[in-house]
Amino acid sequence: MEAKLAASPSQSTTSASLASTSSPSTTSTLHPNNSSTTLFPPTFSPVSKPQWRGIYVDTAHLGRRSYYGPSSSFYFVSRIGSYLGNVLQQPLASELMQLRGPSKRVHRDEEETTDPNEYPPTIKESCGFLSRPQEEALFRLFWEGYHCLVPIVDEVDFRRHYASLWEPTRKCRRPSPLVDIILALCLQYGYAYIPPAVTGSTDSTAGTCLDDATSAGRWYYRRSQYLILADLESPSIATVQSYIFAISYLCCASFQNMSHILAAQAIRTAQVLGLHTEPAIDLPYGERELRKRIWWTLWIMDTKISSKLGRPFLVDGSQVTATMYSDSIEAASYNGATLGSHNGVTWLTYALQNNQMYLAFVDVFHVLWENFGIIIHRKGLSCVYTDADAVEECAKIIAPKMSVMKAWAENVPSELKMRRRSGASPYCTNCLAVEINTLAPTWLQRQSVCLELSYHNALVNLTRPFITFYSHPGTYSPAAEHLATTCVDHAVSFMLIMHQIVTESDLMNNWSEYFSMQWNTAITLVGFVLAYPIHQATLKARRALDKAIIVFDFYGASFAVSADAAAITRDLAAKADMLAGRATNSSIGTPTTTSASGSVAPAPLIWGTSVNPVTAMAEDLAWLDPSQQDGFSQFMDWALSVDASSSFERFFNPANVSAL
Repeated sequence: MEAKLAASPSQSTTSASLASTSSPSTTSTLHPNNSSTTLFPPTFSPVSKPQWRGIYVDTAHLGRRSYYGPSSSFYFVSRIGSYLGNVLQQPLASELMQLRGPSKRVHRDEEETTDPNEYPPTIKESCGFLSRPQEEALFRLFWEGYHCLVPIVDEVDFRRHYASLWEPTRKCRRPSPLVDIILALCLQYGYAYIPPAVTGSTDSTAGTCLDDATSAGRWYYRRSQYLILADLESPSIATVQSYIFAISYLCCASFQNMSHILAAQAIRTAQVLGLHTEPAIDLPYGERELRKRIWWTLWIMDTKISSKLGRPFLVDGSQVTATMYSDSIEAASYNGATLGSHNGVTWLTYALQNNQMYLAFVDVFHVLWENFGIIIHRKGLSCVYTDADAVEECAKIIAPKMSVMKAWAENVPSELKMRRRSGASPYCTNCLAVEINTLAPTWLQRQSVCLELSYHNALVNLTRPFITFYSHPGTYSPAAEHLATTCVDHAVSFMLIMHQIVTESDLMNNWSEYFSMQWNTAITLVGFVLAYPIHQATLKARRALDKAIIVFDFYGASFAVSADAAAITRDLAAKADMLAGRATNSSIGTPTTTSASGSVAPAPLIWGTSVNPVTAMAEDLAWLDPSQQDGFSQFMDWALSVDASSSFERFFNPANVSAL
């Protein structure tokens, strides 16, 4: 062997090169006593795609940072904070920023840990839960609300299962993870209907809300999660259903990381059951359809959560063989389902259309961020906003892809579309009031509202990266500006619809994920008004912010976290008004760039201050890259008072209530 190696110098050189690059941990020896004979295992070299780096934020506990990608609202909020810190030329005042943030002002009374309900209720069979009539009353909220939006439960089978949990000889219902998590979701969802005197959530001396919907039903949630642990080795369909509702519960409670982690568990459990594959043909038709609805609902959750947080998707589409489910009359009426149909649209049509919308969304989303990563890598940038040409290049690539979303909207069944009072086409962004078909069933009215709100929110998330906070001198980016305008148009549409529905009906009075969409849209409007103080769309965006505050105040009567959102939005809107005044004054006599659409690009950096715009042009633009900044932690704490939580206990210290 040595003679052969000596006769082949190239092969020897290759072997030596492999030996020099191999890590000790990946090198094993065939003969421990002879170190010259070494086995080199095949190396795994995945092809990684260039990425746009995100930010790390202390969301719940100091020193425990979580990663959020550039597509997340966290990243956009950090851009707003970085911009304000730069343009105001002063640190952000903490007393103006620190509101009742549940992520930082968590209060947990140590005496509460002695309560038997603090420990797994399944062990003690505590009867401190709701009675059967109370639970059945809550289930009505589920059938009228969540069930028509998340169709993953067979109504007849569930009612039969629930009835079997009550035994004449027992005072309490036997625990069930699926029943418990649905009750937790109903308590959270319907918290607004429960008077504060009943919940005990109001301080009689201060008259202030000490609790909110995010913690309602937490005991049922805890018991459900405890029961699931016993089924992990042999999970069932009910296990995945419980996971899905638990993810919804956590998302509505602003436990973003917990919901993302639980989504991964749910997906793996679904794969254990083979839900990602096409159901066997020998299964009953209704069961096959239910399995597919469960899988695709889980896929939507992964899509929404991962894109919202700016993290990799959990599902590999190449490994999925389950086809899309049906919304036919047969599927919608299987096993005696009661919701039925209306004018050719079944109660399953919404879920099917929602799935198809997010399939289109994912197609655009992948192209968007892959191209951002490629351009950043090719130009050697850490942040795309320091190079106007990079933003414009990506905008030109993405703009034609947006037609996929428009095509989806055009193909939505007419019964699921909300008409405009002026006769304009549905799903338009011309700020016209919508019409609610009061003759349609409640479930169809709610589905129509939710589907259009989801559509506008999806378009906001796809186009928000093109809102820039710096106008490069001598450059004009029409494609990027067009997408930024598209973003604000859909954000305004979302806000006006939400305001109208909240003030004119009770379809959206409950606590749901659409509050997080409301916050996401409000932050986007704030960013646009700050970034474009002189623009043809700024006025309507600013007016939409006033509508957003009204909606936040409406929810804030029952939910403290919404009151926080209202206070934050008011403060940011005031800052935007102040900077807009500076921009208007400084634009007089200052060279500007006029676009083809008639909008005027803002002054390069700081308006109405002693800084000369000409000298500001050459200033370091590192502030455009939030991943390089550590000076806006207080601002992020402030914003995270709405977007993240860390405990199911009382979020706000009663001792601090009087000072809030």
